[in-house]
Amino acid sequence: MNLAPKLNPEKNNNLAFKDVKKCLIENFLYNGDIESMNILLNIYNIYESIDNVFPRYVTLDNLRLDIIKFLKNKQGIELIARSLSNLIHDDINRLELYLYLEGYRLGFNSKKYANKLEMTAIDILSLNDLYSRKKLFNYEFKNAEVLSFKRHVFRELRSDKIVKRFIKSTLRDMYKNLLSKKVNDLNSHLDLQLVFKNENDNVEIKEVDSYLTEEELYFLNKKIYKFLYADCFRIFRNGFWDGINDKVIKRYK
Repeated sequence: MNLAPKLNPEKNNNLAFKDVKKCLIENFLYNGDIESMNILLNIYNIYESIDNVFPRYVTLDNLRLDIIKFLKNKQGIELIARSLSNLIHDDINRLELYLYLEGYRLGFNSKKYANKLEMTAIDILSLNDLYSRKKLFNYEFKNAEVLSFKRHVFRELRSDKIVKRFIKSTLRDMYKNLLSKKVNDLNSHLDLQLVFKNENDNVEIKEVDSYLTEEELYFLNKKIYKFLYADCFRIFRNGFWDGINDKVIKRYK
């Protein structure tokens, strides 16, 4: 699957556009500038007719649970997981939105997969259904043919070198420029906790030290990076799937 032309459409393949796009993306990802994302969405809408992009944010909840499991023998893990989530919550959401958007526009512009999905839809749905639906197979469905096609699409994305390179470089830059600094600074956001214990009717107040050692921070960084790398594929592929579904349904509007 040759994705390079779709990630960088030829009609916009000039230095000025690349510079503007790069500036908007970096300003959004690293500085949290929402207006930069709005401008980028408007550009995609004008040049590629892409709109109504709605990612489903679930990464933070899964990451928090993963951290709790990873630090299960550490005292005060709830505080650590909560503090870390608060530190990187907005950053991860922006990363999710950007990867979902790029996956979505790649799927939306994929005539090959949109055509295949449309043929499947015509086989199992009436024309009245197609014209009246707001969404196609974006969410829950049980049709075996659609499920088989979706699995095929996901396998293709997983094996595509360009997709892997794009996701890997996006996450690497985000982690290097922003996330690693916040993870390494986690201890400055942790306070000593007071734990009340009742033993033999005697109340004991004990301080719990939740601070992480340099070694623990090192392995925590590796754990978070590994988790996000796998999750970035999930986000990107979901965006791709929604993109091809919306492309098909748009043909009947």
